[in-house]
Amino acid sequence: MIRAELLKVTTTRATKAAIGVGIAGLIATQVTLVTVLPALASGAIGPGREALGDDLPAFELTSAAAQLAAVSPLGSSTGAGSIGIAVLAVLMLGVLAGTTDYRFGGIVPTALAEPRRGRILAAKVGAMAIVGAVVGVAYAVVSVATLLTSLALAQTDLAVSIPDLLGVLGRGALVVPLLGLLGLAIGILARNQLGGVLITLGVLLFELIAQATIQLVTGSLPVWAQLMPLSLGQAAVSPGVAGSIPPLIAVAALAALVAVVTAAAGAAMRSRDI
Repeated sequence: MIRAELLKVTTTRATKAAIGVGIAGLIATQVTLVTVLPALASGAIGPGREALGDDLPAFELTSAAAQLAAVSPLGSSTGAGSIGIAVLAVLMLGVLAGTTDYRFGGIVPTALAEPRRGRILAAKVGAMAIVGAVVGVAYAVVSVATLLTSLALAQTDLAVSIPDLLGVLGRGALVVPLLGLLGLAIGILARNQLGGVLITLGVLLFELIAQATIQLVTGSLPVWAQLMPLSLGQAAVSPGVAGSIPPLIAVAALAALVAVVTAAAGAAMRSRDI
């Protein structure tokens, strides 16, 4: 059944478009933030910092921490809960994978071939995990390539250690399929593509608004307020900073969140009519 679900994900135009948009968006983000802007700041390209003046933000990729932040497979960002094109695309990929059967009626022959709803869900989860892992590796390759290009243009050495670099890339490659599975569970719960997309966007916007409000009221962002999908994903691929959730704990927390939502999707699939 996993092979059949893989075929659905990899041959549907919408899901292929989501994968393409995610990779293209990550390339655009990384090239802009990690390669072009630092090169402008260093004078490797363009008129130089003196000519650009204060219009150009300060960039430096000489420290190990800055290089680890730049190589994030989720895309470089300035906020713990920021929404990047790569993250949004993989969530939409999951939603589309979870709703395609309902939209085109494929769930009926699937249920006739395999009446046990649990096995259907397991096949969908397995297929999404495989596709998400492949996308995660592609994201990691793009991030490494843009970082190395930027360092070459700036004539800067790689300051980060190989184990730390592999740790960030590995956790990022793990977070991507987890986000895809979260989107899959939301899609199965919604059953409708538009509904699934709107629910996902609503959850993401709620996280951003809630965290901004909490930070405005309290003056800081407590750890409990970081237990949301975007923040957990960014914390998982970060090198670990004071006041944020440790990377491995963030991965475990995100996996637990995905497991809870997936269990709810499984319960809904078993209890309602096709």
